[in-house]
Amino acid sequence: MDASILIITLDFIAAFLLGGAMIKLLLRIAYHNRLFDQPGARKVHEIPVPRLGGMAFLPTIVIVIAFTIGSLYRFDLVHNSFANNVLFVRVAYLMGAAMVLYVVGVADDLSDIGYKTKFAFQLLSALILVISGLWIRNLYGLFGVHEIPDWAGIPLTVVLLVFVMNALNLIDGIDGLASGLAIVSLACFSAIFLYERKFVYAMTSLSTLGVVLAFWMFNMFGSPERKTKLYMGDTGSLTLGLILCFLILGLGTFVGHNGPTRNCKYFIIAFASLMIPLLDVVRLVFYRIKHHKNPFKPDMNHIHHKLLQLGLTPRQALFALLAADVVLILLNAFFSMYVNVNVLFVADILIYYLAIRFLTDRIVSPRNRDHA
Repeated sequence: MDASILIITLDFIAAFLLGGAMIKLLLRIAYHNRLFDQPGARKVHEIPVPRLGGMAFLPTIVIVIAFTIGSLYRFDLVHNSFANNVLFVRVAYLMGAAMVLYVVGVADDLSDIGYKTKFAFQLLSALILVISGLWIRNLYGLFGVHEIPDWAGIPLTVVLLVFVMNALNLIDGIDGLASGLAIVSLACFSAIFLYERKFVYAMTSLSTLGVVLAFWMFNMFGSPERKTKLYMGDTGSLTLGLILCFLILGLGTFVGHNGPTRNCKYFIIAFASLMIPLLDVVRLVFYRIKHHKNPFKPDMNHIHHKLLQLGLTPRQALFALLAADVVLILLNAFFSMYVNVNVLFVADILIYYLAIRFLTDRIVSPRNRDHA
């Protein structure tokens, strides 16, 4: 195995171990100072649980990436080229943008702040990432669009960043769901970037995957009674949303092994990996506007709420959605070799719509009226 691939792959192990150690420290701090997420009408849990898990994400990722970059240059395992230097600079901007979200996330997890303040900080972090020079310049035929002028690509990128950050934040309603969907997406992105030998993006993806998996283990299998369970809070979901969007944008900055058409296929695979939270937030915004509700106010109409209303347990709902996510990725990866990606995109939306209609009809049927 190439030494550079070995070092970057070790990012995952290092982030998993370091992230686990940080999470244990955060658990001690949270329980000592009684920093809990209290049960409520919209909450699944009945016992107060800390929501500081996401505070371990960014420090772990920064430490692992810093040592990885240092090792790659120290042992001359990466070319000191303009292209690589640009990518490392973009990672530095990513860390700066993530720090902005980290601050507002910590503030919200310790003392709830308004959605307007969070939205302002999301815009600021998106602009910082765009300043690095990373924005949408080409869709490689997706929606029939190829090259995009900067005046359109920059605002489109800002909208995409804010959209993905909020989508992952809003889907974080049951144990392991937001982090589980992120794990599936990060594993998918890691495979793509390693295959394409885009080590800077692979490094970012694998280090994030490691710490999120460590958190997922505590979140899923921890126990409030044993003081080993915690949630990731806004600090974690916002950080994950930003990094996932950074990786999606990274898919459009290189020409794959099979030319530009490969990038378009990667886009549709990336969309499939995040389709559940992305389409869920679009549906909810239209639903709330239609019913004259504030689109930023939470409710009980998410896709996981529908599964719970059908009688599934939180864990059953979680694994049903994760399984659906994996199947969507595999189907899109397979059919992208034979079917136009625009047809796939429409098919994905249709599948989601039919699934929602099926769940909604089952909930309001007489047999399930008690769960509606």
